[in-house]
Amino acid sequence: MSRVNKYFCAVLAAAAMLAASAASAVSLDMVRYNRANALKAQAELTSFLATHTVTNKRVETFDKYKAWNGKTGTINPRHTQVGSFTPQGTTGSGKSSVNGGTGLQVRHDNSMRWGRYNSNTPARNIVGNNWLDSNDNKTMRWRVKGDGKFNTVAFLLTDIADVGGKFSIKVGNTVFSDLSKGRRLKNGNIHFVVITLDEAVDSISIRLRHDKANDGFGIDTAMVANVAPVPLPPAAALLISGVAAIGGLRYRRRRAAEPAAA
Repeated sequence: MSRVNKYFCAVLAAAAMLAASAASAVSLDMVRYNRANALKAQAELTSFLATHTVTNKRVETFDKYKAWNGKTGTINPRHTQVGSFTPQGTTGSGKSSVNGGTGLQVRHDNSMRWGRYNSNTPARNIVGNNWLDSNDNKTMRWRVKGDGKFNTVAFLLTDIADVGGKFSIKVGNTVFSDLSKGRRLKNGNIHFVVITLDEAVDSISIRLRHDKANDGFGIDTAMVANVAPVPLPPAAALLISGVAAIGGLRYRRRRAAEPAAA
């Protein structure tokens, strides 16, 4: 094999490896803010929608559901804009749980000193009036559905791992474990989470879980959508251009080496 051929094959292999690494089945990105900067988390979602081509978008803020009022409220909302929510594992019995911890609870009581919140704290109407609370249950199972096929799920997540439990997210069969990196996070921490699938689906199961009960968390402004893929990064585009250039050089050299026609 000629030197040009060997180099051509090496560059082509590198391009294939780069493309393969960019095509992971499921990817998850989390950006964390403290409670005082919660509005920046909301701005992240707004910016995400503004900088991507989005179709089939559905958003759930839980504001249409009756929130806990000290006596009653919506438990385990099943027909939301983005699917159904149910608890799994150990039932909550901590100080922040209500109604005996019998299920996930739509809430709007913003005075929760342990950290879950929505409007008024830290800023009025940060992400609507209500949110869905784990109610100190160990696991929140979200059966995600939207308006047709989707490849992206995004949401705001509050107050994970403030009691020290390790927090994980399972998407289909893919587990993203210990997302707090083994640290006990501050009360009221808020994360902007984006889950990207390599192909559009009609539904998928997501599990949000602490490794121990009574370490509650909240979810709000949940979105499912079909998002157009981001163009190749400059490095990948440059690499592919290099492959094409080397191929052209090889062709010209071969043509130049051919004997002239009689």
